[in-house]
Amino acid sequence: MRFWMSGGQTRIFIRLSCISAILVCLSYADQAVVTHRATLRKDPSTAQRPIAVLAVDDEVELVDNTQTNGYFHVRTDDGDEGCVFARYLRVETPAASAPSSTSHGAPGGPVADTVSQDWEKPAPNSTTFDGADGTCGPGGDGGDQLTNPRKNRTDVPSTYHDVTWNAIAGLTYPDAKARSLEGWTSDQRDQIMLFEGIPVRTIGYIVAIKVESRGSGESTNCHFTGTDEVDWHVPLVQAAGDGEKTSIVVETTPRVRESHPKWTPEALAPWVNSDAPVRVSGYLLFDPEHRAHLGVYRSTLWEIHPITKIEVFQSNAWVDLDRLP
Repeated sequence: MRFWMSGGQTRIFIRLSCISAILVCLSYADQAVVTHRATLRKDPSTAQRPIAVLAVDDEVELVDNTQTNGYFHVRTDDGDEGCVFARYLRVETPAASAPSSTSHGAPGGPVADTVSQDWEKPAPNSTTFDGADGTCGPGGDGGDQLTNPRKNRTDVPSTYHDVTWNAIAGLTYPDAKARSLEGWTSDQRDQIMLFEGIPVRTIGYIVAIKVESRGSGESTNCHFTGTDEVDWHVPLVQAAGDGEKTSIVVETTPRVRESHPKWTPEALAPWVNSDAPVRVSGYLLFDPEHRAHLGVYRSTLWEIHPITKIEVFQSNAWVDLDRLP
């Protein structure tokens, strides 16, 4: 059976089709939820009077999913357009398009749900860091001299092993109490060295970015405390909304960040407490110093440390953080 339409009916049909297409596009626009009382402003600054005040849990549409001066261009349900400080928004990516921690969204072989002790473990290079507070050698200024030189490596692996978040979180380790591997028995250290230094890549969700510039600093960075001289402790959880106590900690170091000037907390802000995942590459490292943090700020003493590559999920694709505007 054939159906025929007049010219007028055809035009109506085309218009309806276009409207449907527009509605479909709008339904896939990036959304965000207000996490703190926020001000909607005319431009990405505080120079002009506010347009409106947004309450916690208000939903807005991202007109542009890139930031300007730390602000997102958004549209409210009432149709008002303006700029909101990105730190006060949680960006939500449609679940259907976001990859899970068991599928890395790129070719390169299967994603392993366990870490193999037979994988290669490249020896770390030896580095020196020159900061505002002075020069810091490969092992820092004391502390764990079996661990610090591994934290301070800057060599980039030729390949990474794709592993699930659980593969790292589930790695076992001895119940040794010493805060330095130098205080462990050789048998205990041997258990760690089965996995120490394996280059891996995994997917997770950032809970926070902690720039460790407070207090007296860490021995690995010679107790320097400048923001450009310290590590970032980044809790990475398996699923959006999981608590920090369930996280694995991944860390950037000042020595690696020297080669990545776009690695800043501001650049990563849209992916903090967001439904959008990140993909982190680097070396497996066991850090015995933070046992007191277990069950509060982390779930394991295994880390990715240092991070050598950061990718963010944006517009349904993985984007190297170095390539963001």
